[in-house]
Amino acid sequence: MKKYLSLLLVLALLLPGCGKKDKGATGQDAETIAKVMLDSLAEHQEADDLTWYLEPGDVDSYITDYYKLEDLNWLDGAIVRMEGSRAFELAVLFLDEWDVEGAVGALQEYLLDRKASFTGYFPDQAALIDSALVLSKKQCAALIICEDPDAAQTAFESCFDDGANAVGIPAILGTDEEGLRPDGRLIYKDPGKDDMTLFDNSAILAAWKNGDSSSLSREDKQVLDAAERVFEECVTPEMSDYDKELALYTWLTGNVSYDQAHYEKKGAPRTSYEPYGPLVKGKGVCLGYATAFQLLMDMADIECITVTGAAFMSRENHAWNMVRLNGEWYCVDPTWDMDLWISAQDGEASVQYRYFNVTSQYMADTDHQWDYDSVPEATAEDHGRT
Repeated sequence: MKKYLSLLLVLALLLPGCGKKDKGATGQDAETIAKVMLDSLAEHQEADDLTWYLEPGDVDSYITDYYKLEDLNWLDGAIVRMEGSRAFELAVLFLDEWDVEGAVGALQEYLLDRKASFTGYFPDQAALIDSALVLSKKQCAALIICEDPDAAQTAFESCFDDGANAVGIPAILGTDEEGLRPDGRLIYKDPGKDDMTLFDNSAILAAWKNGDSSSLSREDKQVLDAAERVFEECVTPEMSDYDKELALYTWLTGNVSYDQAHYEKKGAPRTSYEPYGPLVKGKGVCLGYATAFQLLMDMADIECITVTGAAFMSRENHAWNMVRLNGEWYCVDPTWDMDLWISAQDGEASVQYRYFNVTSQYMADTDHQWDYDSVPEATAEDHGRT
């Protein structure tokens, strides 16, 4: 099951001088890396025989039942395999750095059990397991059982550091010149899967400013009360706008979980698309994270907008924010930063946000699409980060 860091731990890790940036960073998620690996293999032509495990609940059940990794603090995962008498399997797991070694050991034990299942019955499949690989790269562990493990390993490594697929949308995922703008960004198309209507927080803001919440609805009053508690916990008058932004972003990403009902047939309730979900219930979907952050920024009197766009090559609706500090715009994506990355150097630890105060180009390179001409372009380097 995923676990979340407490606010106190997160704040402690944000103290100056706490470690260096992870040099094994990648802009890709687990699914993308798995697809890059698969595309390098002959098995990718057998798409109808492949079973994918991508949803959080499915991944969690798989790594618990098959890899025997109970209560693993995994951050992102993707698994693809062939059922029945085929041993083929690829798995990519992003973990807390201190969990990688244990995961590698568990995957090696899994290979022994897997070979036992095929030995004597399907010797050709048992031979695949003899050449299988278990790889690790900083906070990532990978399992490779296929006909050409060396090719899969090369593809895996291309997704990290300065590799060809470390950022951006790999060509194998279906991007071509017809789907790109002249500037190289993916053409944005509204997926139309979710109602991305923005929450109107004007009544809550008015009550915040005048100190009178008597005219608010019951739900809006709960949102205001929750937001006020966050302010009392995180914000002090002497803070700069940047410090306020970081403190509130830290609270939101460290205390709110993703509403898994979004993956179910019934879907997530509308409150998860609004500040009520994250601030009152402690869970929300991307638009809930973005509108909650918008409200907190508005209360802090920091200029902010909510961007409704897409991800996964315009296959899924997505939302994030932009803030303006000292006249410069920056992008933030609290939803994709909700699973905090921790790196340790010389016995010290530091939080590694991937989507805090980044440029628009970085967002485009990391699978964000939007109506590029309708919002400001963020071009400044990270503001205030060491």
